Amino acid sequence: MQADVETVHGLMETEFYELETFCDKADFMRKAYTYQLSFNLERPNTYKENKTPWQLAVEKKPDVDKRLFMIPPVDLDHLLNIQTSFLTQGG
Repeated sequence: MQADVETVHGLMETEFYELETFCDKADFMRKAYTYQLSFNLERPNTYKENKTPWQLAVEKKPDVDKRLFMIPPVDLDHLLNIQTSFLTQGG
């Protein structure tokens, strides 16, 4: 499992981060979501019998909901800022 995670991170580095440019955070999030959809649903993986993550999941669990592979990226910085904005200063 760890090897799969490291492989995905390496692919993202060379196929996405090194090739794309971003105007702002919204542009980054749109492009990240597009890459994620392509990676999960369309891009065959040569190390996984030329199958997409979606195809591999269906083989293991035929009734898996495809929407699980379509969840958009989450801006954790934004969520953290929302949560911490409710905290008061002081001690």
